[in-house]
Amino acid sequence: MSIDTGRVLLEFDNLCAHSQRTINAQSIKDSKEASNKISIPSSIYQKWTSKLTANTSLDKEPSTHDRTLISGASGTLLSGQVTVLTGASGSGKSVLLRVLAGLLPMSSGTVRLHDDTSNNVYHDIHETAPMRWRKQVALLAQHPQLLDGSVLENLQMPYQLHAHQSQTFDRDWHVAQLEHLDRSADFLQKDAKHLSGGERQLVNTLRLLQLSPKVLLLDEPTAALDIDTSAQLVNLLINWLHADAQRTLLWVTHDTKDIMPLANRHWHMQAGVLTTDS
Repeated sequence: MSIDTGRVLLEFDNLCAHSQRTINAQSIKDSKEASNKISIPSSIYQKWTSKLTANTSLDKEPSTHDRTLISGASGTLLSGQVTVLTGASGSGKSVLLRVLAGLLPMSSGTVRLHDDTSNNVYHDIHETAPMRWRKQVALLAQHPQLLDGSVLENLQMPYQLHAHQSQTFDRDWHVAQLEHLDRSADFLQKDAKHLSGGERQLVNTLRLLQLSPKVLLLDEPTAALDIDTSAQLVNLLINWLHADAQRTLLWVTHDTKDIMPLANRHWHMQAGVLTTDS
């Protein structure tokens, strides 16, 4: 049975978010304790935790200053469509993506992921296990985090995690994608340490796309790339979107030159207030 594009995949209503305390040593300790409750290989978890710790400023006395980051945002993401979100730095765009991905708490509001076959059946973010939610609503950040090892090992890494153990790594799919990116299969054997910034982002993107989320949230994925690599990444993401009718992209960007001609909808955020075209 074919399913038409343009149906609601994700909707959010009256979202509000306020500033949170800077992550501190206790929050990392709590995260480690929580990891013991899920099946994550210790070596992988330790590598990711070390990156988190290295990239985080640990405040002994976190600020309790509270301010509104998102104020009453509402919108819908439709299947088969690209929604571009623009706005000045600090306007709340990245915060919105992280809230929708279940990576930051909301102060109030609702987020719902609709079923494949019916708009009347949905999963509420408040009632869905985080692991299950993040399999369907995924965030692609601007700055990729790769582990030591080869490109192939980085691409295979998610399948060692409990959330994706039921899925199978498809090397042939990656070879086909690399061919579209003007790279041979030998690229899989390159050491991640020797990749350029653009190549790291391509690997990071492939690592996420292979897991087939329904909703892909993009936080300026081409901002640090050269013109050629940026064009390759845009083509990769658009081709991935069109390969399955039940996918949607929400794309945050400052540079709209490449993506705006491909966009179906344009949203704008200013000082935490979201304006949509719907």
